[in-house]
Amino acid sequence: MGNTMNLETETASIENATFCLLKTANANKLNASLEGSKALEYQLALIDGCVCLRISANASGGLFSKEWISLDCIEECLGKPLTPAIAFKSSMLKPVFTKGSSSNNAGFLCACLRAEGILSVSEKNLFLHLFTGDFAAWRKKLKKLGKQ
Repeated sequence: MGNTMNLETETASIENATFCLLKTANANKLNASLEGSKALEYQLALIDGCVCLRISANASGGLFSKEWISLDCIEECLGKPLTPAIAFKSSMLKPVFTKGSSSNNAGFLCACLRAEGILSVSEKNLFLHLFTGDFAAWRKKLKKLGKQ
């Protein structure tokens, strides 16, 4: 995963897009009892004014997509009727990935969303999630990082 600085901002160009790296952080995998459970690294960036997330590294192996996923797409996929009372599987987020077909993608994304406080683990099963965050507040907080 390499040395990364949390909340480091950087401006660059990605495929003719305006790009600003907002944050690089680590996430526990869904099954924290496994060796290497803190092996996920993810990044958040502002790309052409849209906040996006990607899984950037997995120290313990396993395929995954490094594509940037917009928070809008994640929020839309989770749907409006989702509440903290409804537990759901990671597979609900499979449609947000357009590149690669790794079965790890959705689970790794959910691990990142848990690390950001958008999802929480269900009491029923450690592989089920509860939507407990606030996308609007999270997006606003991240956009502020891009203005620093």
